[in-house]
Amino acid sequence: MSRDTAPKKAKAPLHPQVKAATPSWMGRVSVGLAWGGAAATSVLFIRAGIILDRGVVAPDVTLLVVCAVVAAACSAGSSWFAQWAGATAERTLRQRLVAAAFGSGVAGTAGRSGRLLSSATGGVERTAHYRAGFLGPITGALTTPFLVLAVMAVGVSPAVAGWLALLVLLVPVLIGAFQRFVRPLGAEYGRSLGALTASFLEAIQALETLVLARAAGRVADDLAERGEQHRTRIMKLLAGNQLIILIVDGAFSLTVIVAAAGMSIARIQDGAMTFGQGVAIVLMSLLVTGPVDMVGQFLYIGIGGRAAQSQLSAQLAAHEAAAPAAGTVRAADALPGSLVLDGLTCGWPGGPDVLTDLSFTVAPGERVALVGPSGVGKSTAGAAIQAHLLPTSGRVIVDGYDTATTDAATVRASLAVVEQRTFLFLGSIADNLRLAKPGATDDDLWRVLELAGLGDEVAAMERGLDTPVGEHGMLLSGGQAQRLSIARAWLRDAPILLLDEPTSQVDLAGEAAILEALDRLAEGRTVLMIAHRPGAILAADRTVSLRPAVSSQKGMR
Repeated sequence: MSRDTAPKKAKAPLHPQVKAATPSWMGRVSVGLAWGGAAATSVLFIRAGIILDRGVVAPDVTLLVVCAVVAAACSAGSSWFAQWAGATAERTLRQRLVAAAFGSGVAGTAGRSGRLLSSATGGVERTAHYRAGFLGPITGALTTPFLVLAVMAVGVSPAVAGWLALLVLLVPVLIGAFQRFVRPLGAEYGRSLGALTASFLEAIQALETLVLARAAGRVADDLAERGEQHRTRIMKLLAGNQLIILIVDGAFSLTVIVAAAGMSIARIQDGAMTFGQGVAIVLMSLLVTGPVDMVGQFLYIGIGGRAAQSQLSAQLAAHEAAAPAAGTVRAADALPGSLVLDGLTCGWPGGPDVLTDLSFTVAPGERVALVGPSGVGKSTAGAAIQAHLLPTSGRVIVDGYDTATTDAATVRASLAVVEQRTFLFLGSIADNLRLAKPGATDDDLWRVLELAGLGDEVAAMERGLDTPVGEHGMLLSGGQAQRLSIARAWLRDAPILLLDEPTSQVDLAGEAAILEALDRLAEGRTVLMIAHRPGAILAADRTVSLRPAVSSQKGMR
């Protein structure tokens, strides 16, 4: 069983889509809320010190209440905004990653399913919360002490504020040093999680085969070993985080508070400062150390987030490299509704060319059968037509669009495809039909089911359109699943119909019903049928024959 493991060093420049999902204004809002709360609390402490010195005055009480309300609102708003920004960025990033994966086609995701799953779940979550819920608050945490000290200098004592500022300047130096120390731990954690996710996904996908081959125990032991390795890396990461918390929270916070209290007591004894001012300075020193406490609490997010955003950027770049260019201009020498393969040479990534100099044209409204022995490249040609594979040389033109220069979604919008193995998602019959047309009404669904010869059978089911199909359509028979796929293609209503051996998974009796439904579906459409059964070829206007190592075409009327 292949292993989907990331390289030891996965460094990539930050992808523009990652940046766009977390716009800079999110960070500015987080910093603004942190500053607003710190300023309001600082003024609150100064006024409290004044009250201690001279007693309660009505305007002071009013100002205290206003400052308390502003500080509470900023604190609550900061927490809510961090959660909202992180959730919004997570949703946007996941949509863009999945869209990029679909855009790159089969070739662009081959062998990467585990890594893609890891990136689309935990990787996206860590990246989003790092960029939207960590960078803004941490910037505020590192800058609010200077705002507090500025208020202290203006409202209480410039000298004390200056000395405390020198201590605060040590924080970025400490944080930077420890980040460099624990950064490799974050990268190791990300690689370990991706490898574990990939191995688990492969084991689940191949579960039936593993049991039949009596390899389940060996694979389970391998997963247990990978899980233990991942646990060890998590513990290293947490140990690094706790070390930072100990240094920053313990040493720095204690130093700042002791220094503030010591300087305040000395100045009160010298008569240079009132008792209320001394209390205000000690209270404000807590604001100076409070955000620094957040540094230790958030650093775990920062370590994992930096590694996750690097891996996510690499994933997006890889998918974009595998996707066709984004264009929508029709080729001048091809008719709408036609299929043209002109000198097509292509193969799967990492392997030799499967097709060499293949040329044929399917005119608008024509039905052509593509035939040949197994392994000759029939399904490879189908993948090239769907823009899953790009030509090494030559051209593939679908409905007038060159797959090499046109966005894959535009090419696929002109195609309705019925595969030899129907893929049905876990859900109801209606859910699987509406994949082709999300806005379809129930009447639309019943219409295409009738056209596909499945209407009576669905109507006889207890839940009708809401009948669950099971995972991979396990609750339906092979013939029912295939006719449901035909109904879905009908609902799509595309000008070109691609049939990839649609009767290979059913018996001869089921084949007759499916061919009858396909014959109705093909009316008025351009059809390319990849087939090997004689019954499926009879409905074609002509055939194109593929032979090993030699691609030729032969017309039959």
